[in-house]
Amino acid sequence: MIRTQEARLCESMECRPLKNLEELFSWCPDVELIQEQKFDITRSKKYLDGKEWKNNNQDWTWLVKHPLKLHSKAKPRTLVCHDMMGGYIEDRFLEPVQQDSYSLLHWSGLDVFIYFSHNFITIPPPGWISAAKMHGVKILGTIITEWKEGKQILENILRDEKKIDEFVDQCASIASFYGFQGWLLNIENEVEWTLVPYLLELVKKLTERTHQDYGDEGMVLWYDSVTIEGKLRWQNEVNIMNKPFLDSCDGIFLNYGWRAPDCGDPSPHSLVRSVSSLGDNVSRRTDIFVGVDVFGRGCLGGGGLHCDLAMHKIREQGLSTAIFAPGWTYESSLNEDKVLSEDYFEKEHLFWDKLRPYLNFHAICIPIDKDDGSTEPKLIFETSFHCGREKTSYHLLSMQPQPSLPIVDKHLKTISGSWRREGGPPTPSDKSQYSCHTTDPQSDNEVPSLTIQVQQANTTVPLFLMDLAPQGSDVLFVLSSESKDTLSTSHIVLGTETGEELETARLESEILSSFIPIFYNQQEDQVQGFLLQNCYDTIEKIGLRLDSPGNSSLSTLAIYRL
Repeated sequence: MIRTQEARLCESMECRPLKNLEELFSWCPDVELIQEQKFDITRSKKYLDGKEWKNNNQDWTWLVKHPLKLHSKAKPRTLVCHDMMGGYIEDRFLEPVQQDSYSLLHWSGLDVFIYFSHNFITIPPPGWISAAKMHGVKILGTIITEWKEGKQILENILRDEKKIDEFVDQCASIASFYGFQGWLLNIENEVEWTLVPYLLELVKKLTERTHQDYGDEGMVLWYDSVTIEGKLRWQNEVNIMNKPFLDSCDGIFLNYGWRAPDCGDPSPHSLVRSVSSLGDNVSRRTDIFVGVDVFGRGCLGGGGLHCDLAMHKIREQGLSTAIFAPGWTYESSLNEDKVLSEDYFEKEHLFWDKLRPYLNFHAICIPIDKDDGSTEPKLIFETSFHCGREKTSYHLLSMQPQPSLPIVDKHLKTISGSWRREGGPPTPSDKSQYSCHTTDPQSDNEVPSLTIQVQQANTTVPLFLMDLAPQGSDVLFVLSSESKDTLSTSHIVLGTETGEELETARLESEILSSFIPIFYNQQEDQVQGFLLQNCYDTIEKIGLRLDSPGNSSLSTLAIYRL
């Protein structure tokens, strides 16, 4: 049947998986689904240690005095595997839909994002690809075979080396077209043992091709399922039955039934045994992503708001973590009529707050482009803090960069009984003097913005971790807000890589409008500019100092190179 132009257009407005070999091998680039990024944002090699940040009360003064750390192979990583309601729900659409859904906000603490569904080839929807890229997070699709049908598909590929090559080429073309950096391989069916060498060959070839296309940014992970005997037996550890697959790719995603004995000989499924299986190649311990199921199925700690217990044990062994289905915070907040409870906002932030000591918060790299030849002010970064959700609609492609260190302080926000019951009372170490988070449109009934609350005057709230080297250029920071009071009582302050705090100069409105007349005149909100002149220090932290206690909100933050 010949599809009409209207039908093709409708299909192009949403993202779908590929369900079989016929769909895979007939796939070809059709309609460009992803808009180019407005800014060239990449992930810096600099990061903030979450444990140190938590232990020092998330304090700006401490943050400024301590330069960010540099990435090393020994740094454990954090992966999120997003599996929600079968996948491809409201997030599959390119246009806004009149329904609500889950939106991830805590991007700076993540290294990898996987979009998962139980379809043969899971292509991440453009909204998730865009959101991951703007925060410098790697994003992977999923290749899965399962049950009898999956076994037939896989063995059909493995019995023909030419078909293996075609499979690898097609998967690489799909990733390149949509702009994601690799794949999770999840083989959930038995494999004829004579075909296992060809399965290993497929893993190696897919990994090599992915790195050919993406260099160090490429990634292929193996899920702990099928063994080298072709049997479907989850090992819950790295051992001789699955290590050849780890050796053939970039890492392994361990199943959730692992254990962490505190004494005595390592038991089966022990994290200790996973480390010892590496032998002398201990540098690969951070390539072991230990699964934590937020729904708690067979997982130490029982999941939910107790995932920090599992994370603690994983980090004790210096291993990376794979957090499976963090959308639990959203799903578990829906009532029988699929209406979202007001507890969702609290639960979402409490979940990530409890994981904070085990995360590393990454800076984003913003190039200054000093030598581009332009003498006009150049916009190098901008965010409206949009989270992809509004009161009556959902649109992930509307997401804007989120704050690097969001926090909802228990002392500052009136919270429901369920938070107190599940999260317990505030701990002595939880002494932060502020809250900083994007608004929850379902409960706040506001346009997307950044909400800030401080208890004391002259409190500085961290907004972003950045790697910004002005190289002597003047840099202009522009804030907009619905509230004139917010802008008149706030100041942009900066932290450098040498541990110094820099003040910016507040600009009169006439001077600001002369620098950026188009931006200035288009803003419906109040606008305030802050100028940093002739700076050669690398900026690592951007903060907002509030002169008086109370609530404030920001509509946008923009950065210009002058």
